[in-house]
Amino acid sequence: MPLDATIPAESLVSTARELGASHVWTSSGLESLGLPRWRGRSAVIKISSGSRRECAPLPFSAEAMIEDGQNTATAMETGENDVALALLPFGHSYALGSLILPFLLRGMRLASAKEFLVRQIPSWIRDHAITFFPSVPDVWRALGQLSDESALRSLRLAVSAGTALSAETAKRIYDRFAVKIHSLYGASETGSISYDGSGDATLEERSVGRPLPRVSVTIRRSGRVSIASRALYGRHQRVTLPDLAEWNELGEIRLLGRADPVVTIGGRKIHPAEVEALLRRLPSVTDAHVRSVRSQSRNYLIAAVESQTDADELLRLLADFVPSWKIPRLFLCLPRLPRNGRGKVEEKALQTLFRAAYPQLPSAEASKTRPLATGSSDSRIQTENSASLP
Repeated sequence: MPLDATIPAESLVSTARELGASHVWTSSGLESLGLPRWRGRSAVIKISSGSRRECAPLPFSAEAMIEDGQNTATAMETGENDVALALLPFGHSYALGSLILPFLLRGMRLASAKEFLVRQIPSWIRDHAITFFPSVPDVWRALGQLSDESALRSLRLAVSAGTALSAETAKRIYDRFAVKIHSLYGASETGSISYDGSGDATLEERSVGRPLPRVSVTIRRSGRVSIASRALYGRHQRVTLPDLAEWNELGEIRLLGRADPVVTIGGRKIHPAEVEALLRRLPSVTDAHVRSVRSQSRNYLIAAVESQTDADELLRLLADFVPSWKIPRLFLCLPRLPRNGRGKVEEKALQTLFRAAYPQLPSAEASKTRPLATGSSDSRIQTENSASLP
């Protein structure tokens, strides 16, 4: 079971023991932890920090891992002729499906670095004739802000996964490097789910593409995404995720956010994820985070957006096409949302920023907060813009 590299060294043994490992292998060597709890035919146990609990173990058989790797590589058309820039942490689901398994099963070559700065990436792509670069929105945003505008002629495939990639970031990368970014959607529990093969759906922020050939996707009446495939964890034949989505007219999956508890505001029911999706459509907004809080027996929304535009201007734009009861009462506009070691929005850090700006904000214990983000393709990255480097 690959442990997250951001786990403090002093916590590795206790974390491994809690997850049921029999041994922990670090740079200091192999240490026995006692009898293992895991039995059966698990080949890999992914570690997901999901909404249910922190560090949830997800056991996968060799057959499930191979299914995910072959399906992902087939959709992306990656193989022995490719050289991938492998900067994703190898233990995370995104890297396992798009890098490690194609390396093992198809002979795809990897160029890797333990740590990196974003400004090094364009020169690495040129120097090592990289053809495939899978990364996350935080890295793509930082790349789009670089002054380097030279072409990346060898790069035939750029992929983004983990969280939603804004059309603005995709357009900036396309204008600067003449490279289209292809969205990959997946989850730790399921492996890869859908892929934007042309890159146009990502460029237009239209969807995260169509389901992979051997993945069956159902969108339930509740709006939640349900997956059936041979790549699921454990003995599951179907997994329902906390993601909300809809089909567009092209048969593509359009993500709408997370299945947060429905909130009643002004006598009307609303998902915070719905407002989050609306905010992401505003010009210059590259990410958004919305949750509900409760104060004096009333619910209201608070929002933080990642944008260089003035907050008043964004609220004015939002008011042009959104009813007043959907507009967040408290609004923060930040150059970059705080993220944790897995690239997800850090709720505690965001609460601190909200409380500094709005001292009247109720405590977390008195609020209805959204579930913690679960990880499709979580990743640990290091950029010049990172609040704390891993």
